[in-house]
Amino acid sequence: RAQELLGVGSQQAALQILHEHVTNKRNRNNSIAALEPVMLLYVQLCVDLKKGKFAKEGLYNYKNFSQNTNVQSIELVSKKFIELAEQKVTEAQAKADEVQSSLENTTSTENVDDLEAIETPESILLSTVSGEQSRDRTDRAIVTPWLKFLWETYRTVLDIFKNNARLEVTYQSTAHQAFQFCSKYVRKTEFRRLCELLRNHLSNAAKYSSQMHAINLSDPETLQRHLDTRFQQLNVAVELELWQEAFKS
Repeated sequence: RAQELLGVGSQQAALQILHEHVTNKRNRNNSIAALEPVMLLYVQLCVDLKKGKFAKEGLYNYKNFSQNTNVQSIELVSKKFIELAEQKVTEAQAKADEVQSSLENTTSTENVDDLEAIETPESILLSTVSGEQSRDRTDRAIVTPWLKFLWETYRTVLDIFKNNARLEVTYQSTAHQAFQFCSKYVRKTEFRRLCELLRNHLSNAAKYSSQMHAINLSDPETLQRHLDTRFQQLNVAVELELWQEAFKS
């Protein structure tokens, strides 16, 4: 049915049908083989329509369903989710470059201090009274919304995969990807939030060590992965000249 709706251009309706399906607890009677292609289509539509909340709900339910029988499937779907979001940022940058091909090719996305902040009255007024299409404004209009979505994508996967021994490797690799994002786009505000998020996850892992599938911080391999992530965190903190975060790391 979702494919039929997509065939007539009704993406929103197709996503709504899939959302009802993947969040339905009765689907636990279905096989992973049947649900996996549905989830891959679901995350693709979530990215296309910028529906981060829908994606989080679907991934959370699918994790609970698949972690006991086929952990590779939820890893595959989450990686696809991140990959699609990263692809959108690349496409947005290419589009911005095309729009501003006559101007100097510089990256101005770092001028937006906070990806989670809404537009200010001043910025709206400025864009209204000024007809000048500066590179900064082009990036704000085309690239920044997708940068925000990509940041939320990393955060969603980290939140869903936290303190889970079966998903620990993917959790750490996602943290590394998020660090690279902060470094590449000079996202200092998001980097601070990412560090705080990882600290909270670590303290909660120690607090809830008796939970099912909880990570074991005494395990040498798990400890090494956490150390590798903290060293990466330290490197990016120094690169961004955030000395307080480097000290906390």
